[in-house]
Amino acid sequence: MAQILTAIYLLMMLAGGWRLFGLGWPLWVKALVAIGLVCPLPLLVLLPGMLHPERPFADMLRMIGFVMMGCGALCLIGGLSAARLRARRR
Repeated sequence: MAQILTAIYLLMMLAGGWRLFGLGWPLWVKALVAIGLVCPLPLLVLLPGMLHPERPFADMLRMIGFVMMGCGALCLIGGLSAARLRARRR
């Protein structure tokens, strides 16, 4: 189940980046929306590990949260670049 949730999250970030490029919003608004898209799911894993560092597996929860956030950001940037390259070809 965890792998399916992670795969869906990454695919949604890729689609979100693709769609975010097509909007005519200013760059700072797109950046805020990108942060709002990337952060919520990794924070569900990251916050328990940061709030209770004495618990077992807290370090693993923090690392999983940071990796999910980084991979989500990379997928979002990948969607942005793929949409930009497709727009250039047309």
